[in-house]
Amino acid sequence: MMDSILTSKVLPRALVLAASALLLFGACRSRLAAPFPPDHGDNSVPLPGGTLSLASATDLRSLDPALAADAVAQPILLLLFDGLVDYDLQGAFIPSLASRWELADQGLTYRFWLRPGVRFHDGSELTAHDIARSIQRMLHPATPSPFKGFYASLQDVVVEGLYLVAMHLREPDTTFLHVLAQPAARPVCPDALDRSRDTWVPCGTGPFRLQHWERGVALRLVRHDAYFRPGLPHLDAISYRFNFHPVTQRLAFEAGELDLLHDLTQADLTRFRSDPRWIPLGAAEVAHTVVGESLNTELPPFDSVEVRRAVAAAIDREQYRLLKPGQLVAANQPVPPGVPGHEPNLVGQTYNLDAALEHMKRAGYPYDPSSQQGGYPHPIPYLSSHEGLSETTAQLLQQQLAKIGLRLQLKVASWPAFLAATHRRRTVAASPQGWSLDFPDASDFLGPLFGSAAIQDDDSTNTSFFRHTGLDDLLVRARRELDATRRRALFAEASAIVCDEAPWAFTYYYRSYEVRQGYVRGYVPHPIWTSHVAEAWIDRSDRRLPRR
Repeated sequence: MMDSILTSKVLPRALVLAASALLLFGACRSRLAAPFPPDHGDNSVPLPGGTLSLASATDLRSLDPALAADAVAQPILLLLFDGLVDYDLQGAFIPSLASRWELADQGLTYRFWLRPGVRFHDGSELTAHDIARSIQRMLHPATPSPFKGFYASLQDVVVEGLYLVAMHLREPDTTFLHVLAQPAARPVCPDALDRSRDTWVPCGTGPFRLQHWERGVALRLVRHDAYFRPGLPHLDAISYRFNFHPVTQRLAFEAGELDLLHDLTQADLTRFRSDPRWIPLGAAEVAHTVVGESLNTELPPFDSVEVRRAVAAAIDREQYRLLKPGQLVAANQPVPPGVPGHEPNLVGQTYNLDAALEHMKRAGYPYDPSSQQGGYPHPIPYLSSHEGLSETTAQLLQQQLAKIGLRLQLKVASWPAFLAATHRRRTVAASPQGWSLDFPDASDFLGPLFGSAAIQDDDSTNTSFFRHTGLDDLLVRARRELDATRRRALFAEASAIVCDEAPWAFTYYYRSYEVRQGYVRGYVPHPIWTSHVAEAWIDRSDRRLPRR
């Protein structure tokens, strides 16, 4: 899942240190408003009604589950669309649209029995034909879905009855249930037809349906009255505002105009995490997101592995970490610490300026830091987005790479334009990229980001367009491998290849922190999904309640 990480704008090492100190000083002096309390104290019986208000500092590009791969879209997709299976609060599989399933034919056939009477938002009943149609729609050659590589093991989908569907695999696939839990192939209404179309209005079986979407501004979901889970959803509606600056979000949150706060500046993070009134209402996740500098291996100078290795060695990750200490952790490999398959003993990519200069020399671009002579002779286009931290890290990277003779030409685009350009072949030489957990497995990071099966002309999740036959072979073997120890060894070998070949220069892992108002009930951070509010309810009748 592509991510956009946010913070306030600051600059190189001395300024980073000074800005961090000022933010911390300001956090100590500035007192937050108190939380709004619930109406009914410790009452745990959900109350129906109300609108939950959320916001994002970035924007949506799409709400088609076959296309949308960014972190902003995922929480909304989970409210609009249900999967055959899902995850519980421990991260274990649970039935959803399927009441049960079985694995047969020595791991080559999954068979799912659907719940009768499930209704789409348009009123039509979900059947096995809709399951097959939606998967085939996502896999259609005319649908530029970035998720097709996840389904490489799928041979065909067979409707065996009105509520019975079978999926036949070419080979055993230990990730297949994880894949089916993701939004990409969740069933869509019949009017979605057989392929993605820009004019299609998102429509699924989820607990909420789309009422209004003003692109770049706001979106409103309303209760799906025919939802198949008794008593859900509790809320009447959920509203989202987009391109909403984190500081403005915090002010609206303190005023009770937002109910859940996810985008935090460093100063605000420090305030909330140190205020005894707010500590019980905040929660941090383990690091599920990796961020790095994506180097397009199809374009010069990053078609040279030695130049890519030079970049990986020239990055001082401590400067990145200081932008948001407490949320950013220096990264040295593709799999984050909170995901099975992270290798704590892997050296990976580390800062070594002498080694970076040696790699530049081997690439044929020697550089003398004392005279500032040599290096790569042409400016290198580098694209970041307007939203948040990437615009700041671009300037850090520009200064760090100048020390080895690589001169970046910085360009900035809106978030949708950034996604479109950086995921298109032979378009952008370098860009900041992030990937967040879709499912708890190393393959969720190694495959979409670095496997050749993920390369597409447009909407490619492999933004470095990296091809390595040895890596592809390891990923295939890991998908088939049922022994956990041998599988982990395969992923460790794959991570080592990625670190050495450096299609990405890894910079940091991100840990999100969320704060809720006291009247938001029934919501706890999910181990897999971000801001998953499907079962939340509001215990507040008047937004002007007195504070504690």
